[in-house]
Amino acid sequence: MAREGGGGGGGGAGLPGVTHVRARPWPLLLALALAPMASRAAAQVGTTTDIITGTVVGPDSQPLAGALVQAVSVESQISRHATTDARGRFTIVFPDGGGQYDLTIRFIGMASATVSVARQGDEDRLVANVQMGASAVSLEAVTVSARRGSRLVERVGPGAVGRSLSADQLSRLPVDALDLRTVAALAPGVLALAATDSTEADFSVAGQRPTANAITLDGLSLGSGSVPQDAIRSTRVVSSSYDAARGQFSGGLVASTTRSGKNIPQGSFTYTLRDRSLAWGQVTASPFGQGYTQNQLSGGMGGPLVRNRLFVFGALQGRWRGQALPSLASADAVSLARLGVSPDSAARFLALAAASGAPAQIHGLSDERTTDNAVAFLRFDWKVSEAQTLTLRLDGRWDSQQPTRVSPLGLPPTGGTGDACLRRQFRPAATGRQRRPGAQ
Repeated sequence: MAREGGGGGGGGAGLPGVTHVRARPWPLLLALALAPMASRAAAQVGTTTDIITGTVVGPDSQPLAGALVQAVSVESQISRHATTDARGRFTIVFPDGGGQYDLTIRFIGMASATVSVARQGDEDRLVANVQMGASAVSLEAVTVSARRGSRLVERVGPGAVGRSLSADQLSRLPVDALDLRTVAALAPGVLALAATDSTEADFSVAGQRPTANAITLDGLSLGSGSVPQDAIRSTRVVSSSYDAARGQFSGGLVASTTRSGKNIPQGSFTYTLRDRSLAWGQVTASPFGQGYTQNQLSGGMGGPLVRNRLFVFGALQGRWRGQALPSLASADAVSLARLGVSPDSAARFLALAAASGAPAQIHGLSDERTTDNAVAFLRFDWKVSEAQTLTLRLDGRWDSQQPTRVSPLGLPPTGGTGDACLRRQFRPAATGRQRRPGAQ
């Protein structure tokens, strides 16, 4: 603002006592630009962050101002502290704490108190109200236990229906924990959609399209990316939610969180073998039903770079899969019947293709399909202050498939090669119709 007083000359253009206001748009534009970032950061609270709050009072039930409250994560052994205000209240924001904490309260002239708190369900606020004694006395042990709910359906938020899965549970289940869309099919009310030659496997909730679903990692949209199995800390599948804080989806939500470094160096390694020669049940000699052989090796390691201040966690996973190539040339009568094709029509088509110079097999071309991929993950956590943590996450993926895009009703020579598909991500946070063979 600039005040312009009445001046002499100029024909009385200036009026005394009049204030002219000149608007400066830069502060307003800056505030509008930062507003979405603040709302996105606030939406992550409750997904990966716990809020510990409560009141500290004395023997006369009067609030104690200036009491020191220290919270230590049982999982990571990282500590954060806060001081009570004039009303005896305190608030500690704890990211990636694990949901279980030991609180120690100290005040001059009072005996120190220790309380344990634990998260129940998907609540984002842990309340601990403490009354301190005037002398050093032994306090009774405080045990906090969660209520045991149904094994089939667990509450994962206000008004939500879904299931929470830990990394240990996923490692024991015969599913691909790397594909979060496959993991979503483990929740009740979720319908798995099989992959085709042009689309990936997906899932549907309440009959809605897959585009109505959302997949998040550490509170941010993941899209079609993935991280190693040993880097996943927990996965929550929500099939019905009325919580406005979750938003941005009308079908299903898969919310995963990654592991972070701790004060205690820790690591894990996993090896998984699936051999098609050991399978039984519906397995047949046809490439359409004999399964595949897969070797998967994954490992992760993390720890402190600066104790209680800077942490790092890294993980790497490799997977090698081999299976017989399903095509029109290798389909038996049972497989052709399932595809809606007459065996006589298939044999006639193969004979015409060979006569026209398009053989079903080429010398030197393997009848196996190999699919290899590697996934890398790296995360840094910097504790800036007691209320702020900066997280930097890097992940990349490499895929290779030979041959690729061979239709079940096509010939092996029609396939191509998909190789060296590299993806890098930077994520900071504060009907039974018969079909004609050969149709593509």
